[in-house]
Amino acid sequence: MRFLFTMHMPSFGGHPVHQIIGDHPARSLEDLVEEIGNSDFIIISEIYKDDGNRTKVANPDYFQKGEVSLNCMHIGKVKVFTP
Repeated sequence: MRFLFTMHMPSFGGHPVHQIIGDHPARSLEDLVEEIGNSDFIIISEIYKDDGNRTKVANPDYFQKGEVSLNCMHIGKVKVFTP
């Protein structure tokens, strides 16, 4: 399932928080919250908005950037991603 994570850590642009779009095998937001509560880190497939020059995935406006681990202590908010 695709989620939008708001992280409590600085972005590359210098903002105090940043957002990450990612695919995770959880079947619902509730399942993801349970895993976050029982883990120090989770692994997601990071998704970026397509600039027109990338390999496209399920939604043609986005592409996979690769796997990344997220520190659960820095996740401030998660919601199901809707473009």
